[in-house]
Amino acid sequence: MENTETKTSVRNERLAFIVERCLESQAAYKLFDMLASISDLEPDAKVEYMGLVRESGAYSDEEIDAIERLISSGAARYFKVVIDQVREEQVQREIEDMLV
Repeated sequence: MENTETKTSVRNERLAFIVERCLESQAAYKLFDMLASISDLEPDAKVEYMGLVRESGAYSDEEIDAIERLISSGAARYFKVVIDQVREEQVQREIEDMLV
């Protein structure tokens, strides 16, 4: 049980780190936005996109594998949703603070 709690805690910390980075960096946010959009494509379009990424030579094999996992697993969409939720909560808090 303790091992499961530790893994969950580590995952939550990683997610919080990713969200924080994306809220600080417009480029990081745009990356997850783009990857989330690609993850919504039909399977053939995803394969075609990944082929173009591989051919570009812009990424290492490890980076390509990570991009592919984010797209195929739906993690990119999940991260985008969480980032948007946190951003919306921050905006709401800022509005409430201005009204007080």
